[in-house]
Amino acid sequence: MNFVAIDFETANHSRESICSVGIAIVENGKLKHSFEKLVRPTPNYYHWRMTDVHGITRAMTNKQPNFGKIWTEI
Repeated sequence: MNFVAIDFETANHSRESICSVGIAIVENGKLKHSFEKLVRPTPNYYHWRMTDVHGITRAMTNKQPNFGKIWTEI
């Protein structure tokens, strides 16, 4: 089985508030590559409920690149 799984975490209820992205590439049923990166959401506003779910805080992403810069890395 071959597939790519992508997971996003968000800082608030907006889908555009990406604060983390993770990618896993599976080939023939085995993990071949994974990628995980914290992202500075725009705006860098966190709703407490989202932080309760994933544990990511504004302090953790203040100095991280925004998603546009990470997209070029992906």
